[in-house]
Amino acid sequence: MSLIDPLLDSVDSFLAWITHSLRQTTESYCDLQTADSATTLVNHDGTLVSIIRIDGATGLIGAEEFGRLLEGLMQTQAAAFSRPGHALQVYFNYDHDGIEREIEDIYAPAFNTAKKLKLQLDDLFKERVEFMASYCAKEDLYIATFTSPAILNVDQSKKAMKDKAEAIKQHNLPAFKMTQNIIAAIPDLRDAHDAFTRGLVSDLNSLSISASVLKVHEAVRAIRMSMDLHFTDREWQPALPGDKIPLRIARNYGGNISDVMWPSLARQVIPRDAECYNLRTARVGDRIYSTLFIDLFPKDIKPFVTLFSRTLASQVPWRIAFLIEADGIGSLSMKSMLAGVLAFSSEQNRLIGDAQNLLNYIKVNTDDAVVKLRVSLATWAPEGETALLRTRTAELAKAVEGWGSCEVSELCGDAFAGVVSSALAVTMNSVATPSVAPLSDVLEMLPFTRPASPWREGALLFRSPDGKPWPFQPGSSQQTTWIDIVYARPGSGKSVLSNAINLALCLSGGLKRLPRIAIIDIGPSSSGLISLLKEALPAEQKHFAAYHRLRMTPDYAINPFDTQLGCRVPTPQERSFLVNFLTLLATPIGAATSHEGIAEMAGMVVDELYKEFSDGEKPTAYNIGIEPLVDGALEEIGFAADAQTTWWEVTDVLFVSGFEHEAMLAQRYAMPMIADAASICRSPTIEDLYGKIIVPTGETLPTAFSRMISSAVREYPILSQVTAFDIGEAKVVSLDLDEVAKSGGDAADRQTAVMYMLARYILAKHYYLTEENVKDFPKEYREFHSKRVTEIREDHKRIVFDEFHRTSKSQAVRDQVLVDMREGRKWKVQIALLSQSLEDFDSVMIEFATCVYIMDAGPEATVKKAAEIFGLNRSAEVALRTRVHGPRQGGATFLAQFSTKQGKNTQLLTSTLGPIELWAFSTTADDANIRNKLYRAINPAESRRVLARLFPAGSASRLVEERMNEIKEDPGFIAEEANDSVIDQIVEEILDEYAKNPNFSFLPSTR
Repeated sequence: MSLIDPLLDSVDSFLAWITHSLRQTTESYCDLQTADSATTLVNHDGTLVSIIRIDGATGLIGAEEFGRLLEGLMQTQAAAFSRPGHALQVYFNYDHDGIEREIEDIYAPAFNTAKKLKLQLDDLFKERVEFMASYCAKEDLYIATFTSPAILNVDQSKKAMKDKAEAIKQHNLPAFKMTQNIIAAIPDLRDAHDAFTRGLVSDLNSLSISASVLKVHEAVRAIRMSMDLHFTDREWQPALPGDKIPLRIARNYGGNISDVMWPSLARQVIPRDAECYNLRTARVGDRIYSTLFIDLFPKDIKPFVTLFSRTLASQVPWRIAFLIEADGIGSLSMKSMLAGVLAFSSEQNRLIGDAQNLLNYIKVNTDDAVVKLRVSLATWAPEGETALLRTRTAELAKAVEGWGSCEVSELCGDAFAGVVSSALAVTMNSVATPSVAPLSDVLEMLPFTRPASPWREGALLFRSPDGKPWPFQPGSSQQTTWIDIVYARPGSGKSVLSNAINLALCLSGGLKRLPRIAIIDIGPSSSGLISLLKEALPAEQKHFAAYHRLRMTPDYAINPFDTQLGCRVPTPQERSFLVNFLTLLATPIGAATSHEGIAEMAGMVVDELYKEFSDGEKPTAYNIGIEPLVDGALEEIGFAADAQTTWWEVTDVLFVSGFEHEAMLAQRYAMPMIADAASICRSPTIEDLYGKIIVPTGETLPTAFSRMISSAVREYPILSQVTAFDIGEAKVVSLDLDEVAKSGGDAADRQTAVMYMLARYILAKHYYLTEENVKDFPKEYREFHSKRVTEIREDHKRIVFDEFHRTSKSQAVRDQVLVDMREGRKWKVQIALLSQSLEDFDSVMIEFATCVYIMDAGPEATVKKAAEIFGLNRSAEVALRTRVHGPRQGGATFLAQFSTKQGKNTQLLTSTLGPIELWAFSTTADDANIRNKLYRAINPAESRRVLARLFPAGSASRLVEERMNEIKEDPGFIAEEANDSVIDQIVEEILDEYAKNPNFSFLPSTR
């Protein structure tokens, strides 16, 4: 038996060779053998292969930028392609059918977060996937780098083969007939291949093309997806050397150890059988393919974007593979010989000779290289849809033929070989017609200029105007700081974008809790977001989202001198705020700055106030009957108060007894007030230092300070009393200042500034707590605060200032914003400023910005200024002038610039929200009224679905306007009452029709 085994092995090997040579199995079409390193695969002949993923361009590419890109690539790649051995395959895939799966993958972390936080947003996610899929397509762009044994000279090649043969003999290695040949690589190629691949990636990144080398498991998965996307699970991983060896018995197992090692890579890459229907159609799995080949390249070379644009209208799924090999002159040697022999009889052959001479001249006398080029394209359709496939093939052929007048063919003799030729890195034996061309011409045809996102996943999905998905995740580690500037004229979609970004932060992958978002709003722009979150949260968490409209009444009283629970003095950050706030109040109305010395004195006033109200000085005495909840808690624990009992004592005893909320209420009465600042500034300590300073009004500095503080207490009732307004445990909070932050006159500007500062304090005072602060707190409170601070430090935090132009006359507010910008990174705080013009932001704010959204181009002067400030290239400036616009069908297109760890990324993007999300974020009074009434009548998700079917534009304003016009002429018409009546009527009609048929899509009165 032992004598027969070698003979059987020889027969098996011979039959396997015959099968492979005649291509009787799908495996025989695949050149891939195994993996050699973390980033390198190996072909049967020892050729090394790496896969580079190209995300695209990090900036807008026009003719000028494209020229610089080509020049840069030529300078770096010409040398590598001037001699044999190196090759590239550039693979681009475009497919509408695969886009829903890709969008689901992008949103997967956000969806998981929603489930973890128990947010009922399934309707929103479902719509996002379906709606965005109607505008986008899946795009893949890869470069496969090949380094073949041809790079070695004759002596090096002989030595490499000899060394391998000796190693096989020395270690008695098996033949690996049924499994991956783990010794297929030629070690002498490794350094050259790694240098070639690394150099290409580095060159692309330096030219603003985002590129990265894939690990071998990712690479094989990408290759397999190019062959059989729908048969490849999201989590599929190939079995490669270094992985755990799978338990299996190979077919035809002959007792050889190699037969039970890692399975054939070809079988993993091509998992299902294929079938050639005819010379131009092949079936792979449940798809049928047709392939095209470029036989004659155009004299007038056109960039890839021209071909891409020609395919958009037809929405044909397609892919293209450019196989570029070095030493194109060598492939012309036979043609050159024939041309020399037959030149005397054929003018055509003289032309062949002339072409050869021209290419030789290019090779020898220029920096260009002459390469061999083969281009394959493919399109596909579901199995059985032959007519559809023929239509798609014709559409693709027309598009290619119009790409500078190319000539294409459809037949190659083996339809499946054509399919494999158009796939990623499966084979180097492309059946496409070979041509030779200068490398510079070939580079111009390659698809490097598609827009690139630094984020692979995100809770917010933009798109390029021509349909490439562009994920974004606010607050991610891709950026070192998170400072947003959004500007545009009214009606351009600023608030909707802001709501979408805030929601994306709430859905960030990996969150354990809702983030902390403080929105300082003018009007109800953010009320839709708050409503969406409140209704999506479970009943016991609905208080985590809150919208408040601040009013100048005692019910909204806020004492900025409140400290953290149990703390007798403010933290350094809180003290800094108080100094700024008092300085603002003590600034004369209409003046840009306060009197000299006011800021320094304000700091001393703060310190003296807390000293005076401390336990050892003159703490406020407790009085029964002021706070019933506190009185009740004290009675419950049996605490007997007397005339000497202070509010601080009450606070401490309640806290120790477990009444944390009641302790917080009691502490409010232990705090100094703004009015106290007006009196303490006359204390001897302060008078001694500042009493001799005379201000322009003739008063001493303390007198002027006291007068202005007293005036502020009279003017702003919400500053005159103990805190009554509290956001409680709310995490996502919008404070609407529309009623208290007015414009028009110096007094109004002052009031607006005070309200912005107060809102920022009440919403974000906890954001800046640290473990170091806790060490300074009273001992009995440290454990309580330590847990709080740990959560706060972990949480994403964001402060949004809407209508920021309202602060233009308030330097104190702007100074506070700059402090937040400078120090936000340390505290994990994001800052967002929204306004109507670039002029509304200080130069330092613009300098700090890491995300800039220009939603509306504005006048020509603004466009030029924006281009200068943000360093926009010529193409971005043109796009800003001609393509940026407010909301339209399909979304709002804007120019965005992101500062990431990889550098700046400037893109023209479109925010496309579906009708459900538009209704959720709607900020117009009529729409919000209709939505909220329906929320109360039927559940929120169902309300949004019904409204989206009735009003797919995301608004019922046109219907409300029509109804209002119909009744305007009625006697006794009162606009406000009529508007309420119209809205009630519309809601009633919707509910009536919903009761009859939940899937109705129009109202009877609008037929």
